[in-house]
Amino acid sequence: MSALIAKDLGKMYRRYHQPIDSLKELIFRKQYHDPFWALKEVNFRCEAGEVLGVVGDNGAGKSTLLKLLSGTMRPTEGELIVNGRVSAILELGSGFHAEYTGLENIHLGCAVLGLNAAQIEAKVDEIIDFSELGDFVYQPVKSYSSGMFVRLAFSVVTSVDPDILIVDEALSVGDQHFQKKSMDRMMAFKEQGKSLVFCSHSLYHVKELCKRAIWLDKGVIQAQGESGDVIDQYNDHVRMQNRVAVAVSVPKHKPVETKARDKNNTQLTAYLSQATLLNAQFDSSGIAVYRTGDKFQVQVLAHKQASLALEDVHIGIIIKRNDGVQCFGVSTVLDGISLFTRQDDNDLGVVYEIPELSLLSGQYSLELWLIDTTSAHVYDSMQSCCDFKVRQPNTEVGVAYLPHQWSAPL
Repeated sequence: MSALIAKDLGKMYRRYHQPIDSLKELIFRKQYHDPFWALKEVNFRCEAGEVLGVVGDNGAGKSTLLKLLSGTMRPTEGELIVNGRVSAILELGSGFHAEYTGLENIHLGCAVLGLNAAQIEAKVDEIIDFSELGDFVYQPVKSYSSGMFVRLAFSVVTSVDPDILIVDEALSVGDQHFQKKSMDRMMAFKEQGKSLVFCSHSLYHVKELCKRAIWLDKGVIQAQGESGDVIDQYNDHVRMQNRVAVAVSVPKHKPVETKARDKNNTQLTAYLSQATLLNAQFDSSGIAVYRTGDKFQVQVLAHKQASLALEDVHIGIIIKRNDGVQCFGVSTVLDGISLFTRQDDNDLGVVYEIPELSLLSGQYSLELWLIDTTSAHVYDSMQSCCDFKVRQPNTEVGVAYLPHQWSAPL
């Protein structure tokens, strides 16, 4: 039996231009608000014993989703099926009374979570011990630091032995010692067959802890499935956003299609005619997909005028990530390679091969340059062609996998 099932879940807020509009709407029975859908048509399942990750930009709808799951808010449309007791740690101090002491808030929080007086008394010492607040538990929580808030809140919500635990980013403000304790407790819940929904901007932790993940953007699920794959797609999205947000110089050469170019361009003494990824596997959108360690090959064809010497025509290739980072670039000039002739001496070509692709997960493209022997003169170029993705099997971080080894210290 699934712990959580969301069917076409949606949450709409009413946005009024001025406060009096809500009263006018009530009196005149006329709409004075703009509907804002924080979530729309959200569908997913969380199985028993599963850790489900939730990722997305600020304002993507993550907090709204967690509030629906925890029962502190009701959906506008759709159905949410919850099988078991839910505990949640959301915003700092949510559910706490600032004037009450930590001990009084323990009683209040446990009562809200459904424990009776006898059950609460049996849990109090355990909660105080886990929170490590000591005598501060007798002080009003308004005097607590954010880390103390988290200690108390997490200790309370996890003490009631929930079937489903929902944890928001708030846990990240605790110190490293308490974060370790909290993570150990969450993993213990998982081993007991309980379910966790873990929302965090720490993509490393989501990738390491969660079997599956959901990527929310503007209230809509953009991707869900195996956490590594979802994180890779989200990272591609973030890098593209960063590329758009940062001012980038516009290339002088117009981008062209990957495969076909006009060979009747007599204004150029030499030009690129075709670029094709070889032996590639393609996804449903037609993008080539490689795994880290795969063989990578691209065939580049060019044409030159008869008056131009073969030795004075070279090809340069740059692998570029979709945020504009140049990962690697090389040319036949640098490697001392001459282009190969094809049907006649003026049709040229080369196959560029990387025996084992070391790039880590990301979305990439190629820049191709047709240059002379000095590398200073550019005959022609192709910008952002041959788009491809790379997916890695493990959770290394960075741009490329570097061969390495471990040994005993000297």
